Amino acid sequence: MVDGQDIELYIYEPHADIRTRGVIQLVHGSCEHAGRYEAFINYLTDKGYIVYANDHRGHGKSVSSPEDYGYFGEEDGWQMMVDDLKSINDLIHAHNPELPIVMLGHSMGSFLARHYAIDYGETINGLILSGTAHNPKFLLKIGQFVSRLAKRYQGSKHRNKLINQLSYGTFNRNLPNAKTASDWICYDEEVVREFVADSSCGFIFTNAGFYDLFTGLLYITDDKNIEKMPHDLPVLFISGEDDPVGEEGKMVKKAFHAMQKAQLINVQIKLYPQMLHEILNEKNKLEVYEDIYNWLETNI
Repeated sequence: MVDGQDIELYIYEPHADIRTRGVIQLVHGSCEHAGRYEAFINYLTDKGYIVYANDHRGHGKSVSSPEDYGYFGEEDGWQMMVDDLKSINDLIHAHNPELPIVMLGHSMGSFLARHYAIDYGETINGLILSGTAHNPKFLLKIGQFVSRLAKRYQGSKHRNKLINQLSYGTFNRNLPNAKTASDWICYDEEVVREFVADSSCGFIFTNAGFYDLFTGLLYITDDKNIEKMPHDLPVLFISGEDDPVGEEGKMVKKAFHAMQKAQLINVQIKLYPQMLHEILNEKNKLEVYEDIYNWLETNI
């Protein structure tokens, strides 16, 4: 990447006898890795889509030591993650110059994808946002301030449990019978068990990582920045109706309306009943997969 950081990149292609329809640039969420999307990737390749997926800085196989989980860089870590996506996108264009490219981001990946569409929207043909949110700016500014202080006085790689509790600790609020701190990700208990058992998942961000996250969220909720997105870029919002990250759809609709206000002409939204945060991993995930495929066929 631009600063010499090694980023793990995975490329999945359809079988030779399947007509190639386009490329999906997959952007995973926080405290996980691209390997968790195997079922969805297999579905996409069976439908004729090439998939490029990377492990972000501070995640998965892009981490060289455990202390680097949740650490993106000393300065401008969020912007570097966005620029990593641009480097990968450049590679996609070089290898597949005739194919349309759709960026699909989940959770934190949806935040990165929204930032990407502001800075580099002309390089993609569509944008799919799964499990996103549009948080109040005053809360984001408080988070940014607190994490900046923690970074200064505790160190960039220190993990502040209070900041983590305030950011992630409330997500089980509507699950009174939760068995783990991660039950909010999905109603499928097997998915939750695998997430909890995965040593590359569920870690706490570093102080620097939280500062970068809040900085990125402030950028994508600024109306002036949203207006920089190409107005003809097709956008699809998808989320679970029970997803606490999007406040059960409230913050998803807020992000949707912000793009409409910015004069984007093709913005669609669908909320799925009885689904939590990881709609691509729920038991009835095939419904979501098929909706994504139909949207791709109709809009790209």
